[in-house]
Amino acid sequence: MSVFSDYLKRQQPLEVVDYLSAPTRRGTLFVTIPCYDEPDLVAALQSLAGCVPPSVGVTVIVVINSSDRSSPEILANNDKTIEEVQAWWQNSPPPFFQLLLLHAASLPAKWAGVGWARKIAMDEAIRCLDKNELADGILVAFDADSSVSSNYFTVIETAFSKNPRYNFVTINFSHPVDDPDLAPSLRQGTILYELYLRYLRMAMQWCGYPNSIHTVGSSFAVKASAYVKQGGMNRRQAGEDFHFLHKIVLLGDFGAVNEATVYPAARISHRVPFGTGAALKRWEEGDQELFSAYSLNTFATLTPLFRDPSYFYNAEPEAWKELIAQLDPRLQKYWYATSTAELLKELKNNCGDVKTFTRRFFHKVNAFWIIQYLNLSRPTEGGKGLLLVEATRLLHEMQFAVPEKTSARQLLEIYRRLDNPSSMENN
Repeated sequence: MSVFSDYLKRQQPLEVVDYLSAPTRRGTLFVTIPCYDEPDLVAALQSLAGCVPPSVGVTVIVVINSSDRSSPEILANNDKTIEEVQAWWQNSPPPFFQLLLLHAASLPAKWAGVGWARKIAMDEAIRCLDKNELADGILVAFDADSSVSSNYFTVIETAFSKNPRYNFVTINFSHPVDDPDLAPSLRQGTILYELYLRYLRMAMQWCGYPNSIHTVGSSFAVKASAYVKQGGMNRRQAGEDFHFLHKIVLLGDFGAVNEATVYPAARISHRVPFGTGAALKRWEEGDQELFSAYSLNTFATLTPLFRDPSYFYNAEPEAWKELIAQLDPRLQKYWYATSTAELLKELKNNCGDVKTFTRRFFHKVNAFWIIQYLNLSRPTEGGKGLLLVEATRLLHEMQFAVPEKTSARQLLEIYRRLDNPSSMENN
C-alpha cells in the first residue's frame, strides 16, 4: 500500500462533493483553490493561464463551497461562478493546465470554511497521484482572488527539482498597494497589514527562532509526501495556513521562493475572521489595531531562552532554574504556566544526542508557543507598541539605517527587500 493510499483510507469520505469536470491526463503539480462567494474566479484562472508552462503536467483544482447555513445570495453567487468558469473554459483557448472543478455544497456549518475547502482540494490531488500510481507531487496553495507573476510555475518546479529534500516552500507575496484604483483608505490599511506580517516574521527570526516563516494561504507549495506525512490540511475555518505550515515546518528542509510573486487581493472580505480581507474589513469599520504590533522588547525577552538550546540538554534540570530566574518576569510566569520544563525534560530523555535535542527543542518551544506568549504579554506594560516605531526599531537592531519620518510605505519596501534578497541583488 502506498503512503497516499494509506492516508486516503484514514480520511472521512465526502458525499457532498460533485465533480463538474475531471482531468484526463497525469499531472504532478496541483494548484488548489478554495472558492466561496467569489466575484471573479475567472481572473485568477486567467492569471495562471498566462504563466510560462512548467515541464510537468499541471492540474488546477477548484473547490466551490458553501455550508448548509449559507444564504440564498451566497448559493446564487456560487452557481454564477460555476457558470462563468465553465463558459470561460469552453470558449477560451485551452490553457496548458487541466481544470478539476468541484462543488462542495451544504458542508456542515460546524466545519465549513476555507480550511475544509483547501483540504478537499489537496486531498483530491493526493487521490489523483494515488490513482496514477505516482511516487510524489507538488501541492500549491492559491486563493481565488489572487494573481501571479508569469514565472510562477517554472520557479516552483525549479525550487523542488534543485532542492529534492525540500518538504515545502513559501512563495514571495506582494499586495497591490500601488494600484491607482485602490481607495486611499484601503491602500493605507493594506500597507500596514503587510508591514505587520513582515515585521512579525522578521522579529521572530531576530530573537532566535529558526523556523520563522510567512504563513500566507495563497503563497506556499508542499511536497505531497510531506503533506500526508504530517496528516494533511486541517479543517479550521480560519488560520488553517498558519497551523498547517507551522506543523509541517517541524519536518525541516524547507525554503523560500523569491523569484516568483503572488499578488493577494487588497479588499474587504466577510469570508474569514483572519487574513487580509478580515483585517481590512475591521479597518474600514474604524478599528485602529493595524497601527499597533507586538513590541520588539517582548521579542527580545525570548533571546536568552533561544540563544543556546543545547544548554537544556547539557545541564541538569535543577540548573535550569538559574537561567529561568534571569528571564523577564512575564516569560518566567509563562514558562511555569505552560509546564515547559516538564516538556523539555521528557524531550531530553527521548533524545540520544545534543544535536537531535537542539533540533527538537523548537518542536516544543514552537511558533504556537511563541504567539501565545506574545498574546499574553500584549496587554501588559510594554507588550504592545506602534507598528511603525517597532518596525523601525527592528531595522536599527539589524544595523539598517532608516531615515527619520520614514513612511509606512517606505518601511514596507525595505521589509520586502529584506524578505526577498534576490530583489536587492538586482538593484
